[in-house]
Amino acid sequence: MPDLSMIEKKLRDIIGDKYVSSELCDRLVYSKDYSIEGIADDYTPDIIVKPGTADEVAEVVKIANQMNVPIYTWGGGTSMSGNPLAVEHGIVLDMKRLNQVLEVDPDNLTITAQAGTTIENIYNAALDKGVFFAHHPESSLSSTIGGALSCMGISIYGAKYGYVYDQVLALEVILSDGQKIKIGGKSYLSLPTHNLLNLFLGAEGTLGIITEAILKVYPKPPKRDRVSYGFSDITTAIEACKQAHAAGCWPETVFLFDRRSLVQYMERAKTPIPDEVSMAVLFGASGNSEMVGTTLKVISKCSEEQGGSRLPSDLTQSWWNSINIGKDTFDQSNFALSHTEYEPDLVDACVPLSKFQEYSDFCDELKKEFGWVDIDFGAFIVGGPRGPIPFCIYFSVPIDTRIKAEIDKWFQFKERMYRRALEMGGSLSNANGLGLRSSPWVKDQLGPAWNLLVDLKSLLDPKNILNRGNRGFSS
Repeated sequence: MPDLSMIEKKLRDIIGDKYVSSELCDRLVYSKDYSIEGIADDYTPDIIVKPGTADEVAEVVKIANQMNVPIYTWGGGTSMSGNPLAVEHGIVLDMKRLNQVLEVDPDNLTITAQAGTTIENIYNAALDKGVFFAHHPESSLSSTIGGALSCMGISIYGAKYGYVYDQVLALEVILSDGQKIKIGGKSYLSLPTHNLLNLFLGAEGTLGIITEAILKVYPKPPKRDRVSYGFSDITTAIEACKQAHAAGCWPETVFLFDRRSLVQYMERAKTPIPDEVSMAVLFGASGNSEMVGTTLKVISKCSEEQGGSRLPSDLTQSWWNSINIGKDTFDQSNFALSHTEYEPDLVDACVPLSKFQEYSDFCDELKKEFGWVDIDFGAFIVGGPRGPIPFCIYFSVPIDTRIKAEIDKWFQFKERMYRRALEMGGSLSNANGLGLRSSPWVKDQLGPAWNLLVDLKSLLDPKNILNRGNRGFSS
């Protein structure tokens, strides 16, 4: 058992008393994220550290490595999968003091930021210089770029621009021995050999700690507009998306909500939803006026050919307001804020497109079996980065976290959902991170390739201090 008091003293000597704490009231703040997993066990860290520079991060990691103490990197705490939780207690590394946008370079279409910078700040810093940062999740006000890069990171603009790690040109990373490395640069093709960036992107801090990134930005589109269509089922909605892709459309936003999810998102605005709508698609386009108009016209034609009906413009605007959440738009969000008796969590999985309806039907039957009928968030689907074609389906489940039996049911439910996805030829999704939520089935999906991943982990983190016990890696 490591001497925690000695470790804390070493950390205080490096970081300063103000930014190191072992007080229970401070530690409890970091014991839970937004996942149900976070309240199902005790993940209270032993020590909280708030470094202010990459060099301080390196020194903290060196101490953790020398003392064989696990270390867990914390960004905005907005995870819904349990990926920043201190599974074996140890040290939580709060990165929010590394919060500077270091450079915006419109000439080279790059922006450089520290890992603890919120996505909203990066987004606005780019706009201030007349360029556009394409990653903008619903959590952008509080989620950090380091946290997003450690997951797959989906965005409301993902159908056109891709995931957050599609925006990465270079990384600064601290390895498990405290060594600082830099990979890539401002050039859009700056990888002379194997793509080492991909070792650390989406790895949830298990192979190294991201401290800085050079990211792509784009010329700011002069115009944005959107349209939404209602369909009778998932299959016809997806077919409309396929047809729009075949027609050459390149929308930047493609969100599909079933009726239940749409009702939840419209609750505050009380926007009526036509009775015949079972599945709805929100399409957003950007560019000059001619391009936007043509794109939405073609999308409308493709949707109507599949039996889609155009939804009212006030519903389309309310829907957009509910997902486009930023500093200036937060109070316009229509998502229901009144749910105090239960907490929603997600099952996210990638199944073949032809199986989306079958998987959704399976989920509905399973919810009936578990007694989750009266309160139900339903399903939603995101398109990207292949244009308007969806890639991942999510199911939201309301859990009364005051009742242990309901929490236990959640774990049974998600196991059956993920196993069913794998049986259908699907996979786990890293869109919101694997963390504790879906990592128990990583080995089942990877098979013998899991051994290669374990070997990589052992090479880069021989003492297994980085996010120990998470992401499927044993303690």
